[in-house]
Amino acid sequence: MSANNISQLPTDGLVEIALAGRSNVGKSSMINRLVGKRGLARTSNTPGRTQSLNYYRIYPNGKNSKPFYFVDMPGYGYAEVNKQKRGLWAALIEKYLSERKELSAVIQLVDLRHSPQPLDIQMADWLNHFGHNFLVVGTKADKIAKTKVDDQMLIAAEQLNVDSISTVSFSAQSGLNSDKLWKKILELSENG
Repeated sequence: MSANNISQLPTDGLVEIALAGRSNVGKSSMINRLVGKRGLARTSNTPGRTQSLNYYRIYPNGKNSKPFYFVDMPGYGYAEVNKQKRGLWAALIEKYLSERKELSAVIQLVDLRHSPQPLDIQMADWLNHFGHNFLVVGTKADKIAKTKVDDQMLIAAEQLNVDSISTVSFSAQSGLNSDKLWKKILELSENG
């Protein structure tokens, strides 16, 4: 389901894990890879396609397991939409992150091909300030030399002011660290 305002959010009380990151960092691709269902979350080469809070009910161990939600949020940063629309997204995201009781954790995705951008650092500062439990996932790890992945993750951890234990490098393309990431996500969902 998709929600364009807080009043449309689910009322079933399930744990929610939100995905935050710049436009085109790979949030939807990560969902598709982790659940093994290509095309479940819509992907695009055009920044700004996710324009609402998109909910995906996840059954981690089949239909008999306790479900939780992935919540794919609109990306921050560059998007080919007008200023008013970006302002509405920002208000929705801020209200969701600051008030949602079901929100157990936030996964912040950063593109490993670059050092964290100012908006990435702002988001991490905001999440730390409000005491959110969060995990940093370095995406597109297949796009850089294998020998540089760990160094890029250390740079990201340092700049985002998180412990390296709270980071995972990942590639939706190759599946790098899918199992490790899934294990951390299950821990986050069980602690909610």
